[in-house]
Amino acid sequence: MSDEELRDQINKIAVEIEKIEQTSKQKEEYFKNRINEEFDPKIIEIESKLQREQAILNEIVKSIEELEVNKKEMIPIVKDLEQKYNDLKKEKEKYINEQCKAISKERKIKTKEIDRNIRLLEKELKTKEKK
Repeated sequence: MSDEELRDQINKIAVEIEKIEQTSKQKEEYFKNRINEEFDPKIIEIESKLQREQAILNEIVKSIEELEVNKKEMIPIVKDLEQKYNDLKKEKEKYINEQCKAISKERKIKTKEIDRNIRLLEKELKTKEKK
């Protein structure tokens, strides 16, 4: 084979490679465009929803963080109030019991005196009846 024939064959092969590369590039572009047309609207729609939901989630997280701070502040306040509440209830119950016992004691003392007076009067009545 002559040099010229070899060059012609090399040129033919180079042209064939060029055609394959162009065809491959065209196919790549075609498929990229087709896939982009199919997926891009869905991606855009989901991205929009994602951004909205992410914004809502961020607000919720912020609110939760604020509530956590409030919770930490409120726990000692509530515990203190619960303690005062329970102490006052116990004090009230103790005071009621003390007063009821005092009243009961007073009643027993007074009724004892009255019962004694009644017995004395009954005794006197019996004595008069016997006469």
